[in-house]
Amino acid sequence: MKRFLVLFALACLAGCASRETVFRPEVQHTIQADAPFTASGRLSVQMDGKGQVASFEWVHALDSDVLSVNTPIGTTVARLTKNAQGVTLESDGKVWQAPDVESLTQSRLGWSLPLDNLVWWIRGRVAPDLPASYDADGSLLQQGWRIRFTTDVDSRSAYPRRVELTRDNLTIKLVTSDWQ
Repeated sequence: MKRFLVLFALACLAGCASRETVFRPEVQHTIQADAPFTASGRLSVQMDGKGQVASFEWVHALDSDVLSVNTPIGTTVARLTKNAQGVTLESDGKVWQAPDVESLTQSRLGWSLPLDNLVWWIRGRVAPDLPASYDADGSLLQQGWRIRFTTDVDSRSAYPRRVELTRDNLTIKLVTSDWQ
């Protein structure tokens, strides 16, 4: 009886889980014109078998980005701001600056965040003016990254729900819960 209850509970949980499918943008959403957005959700980073999980809030404008990384309870632990003057990272009461996101994140985190291209990838699009191809499972291959886009089977969103970037020993996952 106990075994039956465990199997029944697992079956119920599996039934509640959303089914994912490969995200493919509709033709009208593949136009390569940038547009402002606000997105929030969960973020995880795994490098060399070690991982961190956080939430994120990202405000993208045509000339700037503000990406806040928060604890699961909402406390901001880092804020990355990019504008015409360069990039600033604020964390633990300290401030670091650099001319670009990639060099700043490489020096502070040990890995490079491709924010300029992530602006496109989070929306399920190819970053413009860079070579790109797709592999057999539908993942985008661009700038040395393998980017996998998925969404819930019943979703009507113009954007993927989940974006997974993999390069070398680094995996970055974004699960977006809110778009504006």
